[in-house]
Amino acid sequence: MFPSTMKFAYGTTQWSYTFDRLLYPAIICMIAICAVQSRDIPREPQAFGCRNPEITNSIRSLFLNFHNDARLRVAKGVEPNRYGYLHPAKNMYKLQWDCNLEQKAQNLIAGCPQWMRIAGGMSRNFYTTYIRPNSNTSDIIAGILSKWWGEASVYGVSDPENKYTNTILYNFANMVHSSTTGIGCAYKVCDKSRLTVMCLYNKIGYIFDRPMWETGSACRSASECTTYPGSSCSDGLCIKGLEPPDYGYNTICPSNADMTDAVRRKFLEMHNYLRSRVAKGLEKDAMGGNAPKASKMLKMVYDCNVEASAIRHSRKCVYQHSTWNDRPGMRENIYSTSILNVDKINVAEVAVAFWWDELKKYGIGPANRLTNELMYRPNKEIAHYTQMAWDRTFRLGCSVQHCPSFSYAVCHYSPAGNNINEMIYTIGDPCKVDQQCPGRYTCSPSEGLCNVA
Repeated sequence: MFPSTMKFAYGTTQWSYTFDRLLYPAIICMIAICAVQSRDIPREPQAFGCRNPEITNSIRSLFLNFHNDARLRVAKGVEPNRYGYLHPAKNMYKLQWDCNLEQKAQNLIAGCPQWMRIAGGMSRNFYTTYIRPNSNTSDIIAGILSKWWGEASVYGVSDPENKYTNTILYNFANMVHSSTTGIGCAYKVCDKSRLTVMCLYNKIGYIFDRPMWETGSACRSASECTTYPGSSCSDGLCIKGLEPPDYGYNTICPSNADMTDAVRRKFLEMHNYLRSRVAKGLEKDAMGGNAPKASKMLKMVYDCNVEASAIRHSRKCVYQHSTWNDRPGMRENIYSTSILNVDKINVAEVAVAFWWDELKKYGIGPANRLTNELMYRPNKEIAHYTQMAWDRTFRLGCSVQHCPSFSYAVCHYSPAGNNINEMIYTIGDPCKVDQQCPGRYTCSPSEGLCNVA
């Protein structure tokens, strides 16, 4: 296997403030344009339940509805690009308001700062401007949102796969990033003459050379919402199921520090969700069609000893694979991002998705056998995916470390897969009854996976 890594680029708006005395008249124009594009029907303010007294539900609705209306237009393929229209989107998720993100934003802009440093792991849009006395705050906020979103129509998304390739799209990328599900915004007026606005997002949209969204059709049913397990579909946007917050508990592997139960569950849940999808024949293969179904795919379990091995390697904060002697009988996937102190659950989600995406980017083919030719194709890494999909591997242990210069994810797998000239998994219909699973293992028919415990 080979290491996988990504480069990150940051928009200038987070490093410096915007000082625009001419914003006000431009805002009115942008509001008119936005109204024509969206044709929104006025809606009553929602009940959000936030305790921050400095923002009303009406303003919260303005922030949230602007984002979701714009994301829906992208999903349906009716959002203008610089030339023509942006590609339509599959798996575009509806944003939910997050009172904690709102309060963080409110705290960050107290005093109306004129510039804002990037905080580790935060995805945020920031704008500050002078305003006229007695200005209509809602109109100005709407104009700022239009300015951020308008980066696509002004500068254009030119990459055929909708990748983030230019920092000039920084604000738009944060707003449109399809797997983002949470948002919290705030504003502050200082001395009646300056307005500062900030929006925080629960996922990072400005991942250089990664798609902001995947081209496809807006969802029509829950089965088309595949980014997160348990998702549903509502009017063309996917809705992520409820997920318990990470309270920092460490009860699953209490002797192992640096990891929480919520991060462990995220790694395990995503691995089994994706293994279930490939077992059912639902995963696209870049070499044509879907990857074949799997008849004996084992359901992974989380193993504290395997996790301890992953933690030992991740604590070195050296981005390279460990030696076979360091992890006997186990394989390894590693991932890094140059953004510091990223939320560990977010790192888990991005790392697992990045490894698995090798299937739809490079492909395996219908033979489903890991040959030397497949393993060592130039510039077409596949070994991260194949280890995740190896049907005889069932013990999983992972780690996320906040290193001095990067955030680091490591997963170890046992028994080791990726053996040359072996089948990645046994091809056939997924199990429906216990007798179709190896040995005394039982079947989980809804998942098409065999339980080892």
